Amino acid sequence: MTGRRADRVPSTLRRALSRRAALRGAAGGLATGLATVAGLERADAGGQPVPPPAPLPLPPGDPPVREFTLTAEEFGWDLMPGTTVRAWGYNGQVPGPEVRVREGDRVRVTLRNRLPVPTTIHWHGVNVSPAMDGPAGLNQAAVEPGANFVYDFVATPAGTRWYHSHADPALQVPLGLYGPLIIEPRAPLRTFDREYTYILAEWDLELSPAVAAGTASRGPRDQLMRGGELGADLFLLNGRTHGAISPVRLAAGERVLIRMINAGHLPHAVHLHGHSFKIVATDGNPVPLGLEWVKDTVLVGPAERYDLEFVGDNPGVWMFHCHMEHHMANGMMTLVQYDGAVPTGPAAAFFDAEGTGTPGGAMPAGTHPGMDTAAPTPIAAPSPSATGSASGAVAEIAMVDDRFDPNNLTVPAGTTVTWVNRGADWHSIAAYDGSFESAKLATGETFSARLDRPGLYKYICKHHGLQGMMGRITVT
Repeated sequence: MTGRRADRVPSTLRRALSRRAALRGAAGGLATGLATVAGLERADAGGQPVPPPAPLPLPPGDPPVREFTLTAEEFGWDLMPGTTVRAWGYNGQVPGPEVRVREGDRVRVTLRNRLPVPTTIHWHGVNVSPAMDGPAGLNQAAVEPGANFVYDFVATPAGTRWYHSHADPALQVPLGLYGPLIIEPRAPLRTFDREYTYILAEWDLELSPAVAAGTASRGPRDQLMRGGELGADLFLLNGRTHGAISPVRLAAGERVLIRMINAGHLPHAVHLHGHSFKIVATDGNPVPLGLEWVKDTVLVGPAERYDLEFVGDNPGVWMFHCHMEHHMANGMMTLVQYDGAVPTGPAAAFFDAEGTGTPGGAMPAGTHPGMDTAAPTPIAAPSPSATGSASGAVAEIAMVDDRFDPNNLTVPAGTTVTWVNRGADWHSIAAYDGSFESAKLATGETFSARLDRPGLYKYICKHHGLQGMMGRITVT
């Protein structure tokens, strides 16, 4: 009631209001205290707080001009050897090329639209003027097919930023129209021996350029998703899956920075084996010295960025992956690999320390003990009559996700072995020495090889070999 005097407010209400005021005061004091702590990086010898240094003023005169060209176009893109999709991306790659500039630089990026639809670019996390921000309709007219547009802005603030389409982004970004933008600070708070950037994303096998262009309808599974959401079949790091993802390489004692950028529409729980890391920046903004979180897993939401620092104090070969296990099983896993290190498990037999370190392509050359030098002959075989054992000249091995059943088989020479994918994930077969190798096998698909010579045949799934999916066939 308007104009009511305080002495007419009921006593119970006065007590409640007093409690609220006290809580507000405490919260305000806590916020002030936290703000004070957040602004402190260290203390002097007498224990007095020392504030962080003020940002350096920009140098006088015109800033340096950095010019780039990004061509939005359609192309074929290899997610891994044997798996090619049609993508929309920049300059023929997914993600687009890294744009790396220095804080305060003037950046001019020419967008050349060679897509069949209009597009734009948004500079995510960069304080540009409204006309340079990219949202089609709100801030600029979309760039029509065949046309060019020049984005012109000053690179600020420093940190891990990124760029992506902001015209029909629900379709254009998942097709590959995104890339990293790194703005290096003029006065770095930290230094590192090595630096890596990984962009996390998903791939929907039903989403095609034709769907995005409006010349084809959405696939049956995508049509069932509510609110226009897309499915996610494969999970990418830097536009690749499984063994095609480059590892983090380092030497013992080195300090490493990993920039994580989530360009997808799902969260990913990034986990590093064998080490803890410090979160030294969030969304590109540096965490003050001494206030970093120390973790081994961080949940990276859509559009979020985390800069992770770790020290090479535990030599070996370690997993680095999304801990949402089906994301890892369908592509989102790589390695942290120390110079000269090899796996301590059976994966050492096919590990390529000089390549990616993972069995994404051809197997290492050479033969293995007990392996006859004559290669078996891959053939199209009839359906086998027995599972897990030889029956005349036919045997079957089931591929269940992350394992072969059985994984150790003995057959007589001349047996045709057929692998059947009975799992939900893609699988592929490859002998350690490259003597037989399948393409990717979807659920229900098969691959057969006739094993004519006695010997020991070791093989893996190229998608899941480093997760223990290995097998042996002894031919007598």
